[in-house]
Amino acid sequence: RCAGRVEVKRQGQWGTVCDDSWDMKDAAVVCRQLGCGSALEAHSNAHFGPGSGPIWMQIVQCDGSESALSDCRSIRNPFRRCGHHEDAGVNCSDRRSLVAGYPSGLACSSRGCRSTKPLFASFSLPDFTEYRLVNGSTTCEGRVEFYVQGTWGSLCDSHWDLLDAHVLCHHLNCG
Repeated sequence: RCAGRVEVKRQGQWGTVCDDSWDMKDAAVVCRQLGCGSALEAHSNAHFGPGSGPIWMQIVQCDGSESALSDCRSIRNPFRRCGHHEDAGVNCSDRRSLVAGYPSGLACSSRGCRSTKPLFASFSLPDFTEYRLVNGSTTCEGRVEFYVQGTWGSLCDSHWDLLDAHVLCHHLNCG
């Protein structure tokens, strides 16, 4: 199921979303943005484990109709510090896994309940149904390719980083 800690990317760095006022309207926007169906639960108190890095959004106020989390109002309370023990999460209706560098900079950790490893979303596996590594010395080394609409293609590396590689390696059972 699409479920996990919500993360956003700003200024080239991934960070989390605080659970202050986090609710089903906010979760609905995240699920919609990721193509994960409807929101089933809006989690608080680092339900999927604490993240790391900056907490980019503190008080998110979506009305539920937005197409992206970045379209929602977000304010910061200067008198309250949010910690990673308050990271927001979602549980969406679709049973998809998410992988690597979502264009809008939104991510969801996945791979089952209570996972603490974030998966940085760009596309869902039903759209890109297979992945492989080619031209390496083992099946766990090489150039990343994905299969879509009957054709294998290479993955652009413009935002590829070590975290993305970790997710793909995990998906391919390579560590």
